[in-house]
Amino acid sequence: MTQNPDLILFGVRAPLVVDYEMVAQRSERPIAYGVSVTGAPRVMFGTKVVDLAHIEGEIVGVVLPCAFGPVRRHELAKLAMELNLTLAETLIDPSAILPPRLRLGAGGFINAGVILGAGCMIGSGVLLNRSASIGHHCVLEDWVSVGPGAIISGNVRVGAYTMIGAGAILQSDVRVGTNVRIAAGSVVRKSVPDGGIVSGNPGKIVPGRPVPSTLKRKGAE
Repeated sequence: MTQNPDLILFGVRAPLVVDYEMVAQRSERPIAYGVSVTGAPRVMFGTKVVDLAHIEGEIVGVVLPCAFGPVRRHELAKLAMELNLTLAETLIDPSAILPPRLRLGAGGFINAGVILGAGCMIGSGVLLNRSASIGHHCVLEDWVSVGPGAIISGNVRVGAYTMIGAGAILQSDVRVGTNVRIAAGSVVRKSVPDGGIVSGNPGKIVPGRPVPSTLKRKGAE
């Protein structure tokens, strides 16, 4: 059996990075080091941190971009790939319940207690936080983020770069567009167009603008 290469946690300012570390430990995946792009690192458990500006020579390992925001996470991944690094297989907590023959992209993160139903398709860079529940035949496109305890019912499709807040509920057969923001605790009963911002129960589209790129700002991780 081929041993998985060591992980590089890319963008270690995000508070969520400590969950990446714990899941890596529980999964017995060695961490080579963390890469700090901006700001002070948040790592625990003795993970070595290297500043992006001080990386020299050959870098060994595969990358997991660490951020909850979809755009931020994708841009961290692109920075890593500019250094000729490759994305790791999605990191999965051993407590997660996954169906057989799951179609799962690279570079994502599945935290403790997540449940995925049969027939799901999960794109690259998708983040499923603690105890999220994803129903049967759901499609989550690339770089979707799902907050803790969110419930996505069966046959739901979620477009790329969408962020679903903690405890939100998406009812069956809903279609959610690209770059949508669904507020924590919202109940989504109808489909949502690209760029929509949804809040409330029942969920309603509220005024706002799609989240822009923030990687170059201080603390963007």
